[in-house]
Amino acid sequence: MIVQSLGLPMALVDVDQALSGRWRVHEHEVDVVRVQDPPYVAWPRLREAGFHPKPQVIMWRAEVRDSEDAYLATLSGKDRYDIRAAYRRAAEADLLIGTEPLTPALLKEFIDLYEKQIADMRHGWPVAVQQQADVLDRADSTCAVTVRSGSTLVGACLSEDLPDRAEMRARFSAVTPGARSGSLSRVLYGETMRQARSRGRRWATLGRDVNLYGHLGNAGLFSFKSRLGFTAVPGQSVEPGSGSHQADRVVGFTALADPALLLSYTAGVAREEEAIMAPLSGHLFSRGEVDLRPYRGAGLAGLTQHQIPPSA
Repeated sequence: MIVQSLGLPMALVDVDQALSGRWRVHEHEVDVVRVQDPPYVAWPRLREAGFHPKPQVIMWRAEVRDSEDAYLATLSGKDRYDIRAAYRRAAEADLLIGTEPLTPALLKEFIDLYEKQIADMRHGWPVAVQQQADVLDRADSTCAVTVRSGSTLVGACLSEDLPDRAEMRARFSAVTPGARSGSLSRVLYGETMRQARSRGRRWATLGRDVNLYGHLGNAGLFSFKSRLGFTAVPGQSVEPGSGSHQADRVVGFTALADPALLLSYTAGVAREEEAIMAPLSGHLFSRGEVDLRPYRGAGLAGLTQHQIPPSA
């Protein structure tokens, strides 16, 4: 069955169709062939057939560490420089960085900023717009890091404080186009990390992503989050029931960006529960050769490039 998933043409097939090759009848009509919820016993055979069993959702986690210096020490020299340079540019622009209570007025400001950011995306999905009521319901447990130019909001990150999980979890963030060029997102996430540390949380979680970069978010987003010291883990390992299992095979780039990236469960693990807790493996798909260095994220078990031939 062929479906359009937020602008991405996809063929949904069962395990038998994937293993027999009957999916190839759709090969030139879609970008991705997917088996939804494949049983664990089928994962080895699906891998042999070119499919990659993976978590539907990944979450980004980092230990807050005892101090900012200890956290920065986990990063490369280049990444430490980029964070400090982002703060320096914010200071030179006289931007005001702080935290504010999440009120209906602040949420409206944020949504206006967020919608403009989503509109610039190829396949934007305005999740925060759809979840405004839920965000306000959790206002008391929300940490809103804001950046303003005068009274104008130019960036914000809305995070949920979860003391029972020892975690600060970023839910939504947005910056103006001009602020994006100045790497203001680094400042927002750096301040979120500081807030987590000040509240005694062990973990900072940089939100959750659909596990197919090149669709809703580009592969560069994976590189950006990795360079901030965050590690991608299956959503189920942080929050049981967060997403399902899928097995994907990338076959085209009509709507999918080139390169595209997904993170699969690592082969050779004896049980499904162990696979969920094990490091993920990266798979980068492209038409031609790609520099793999930006995609060797921390915590990955490995990275494999797959070149996809042009459609006949």
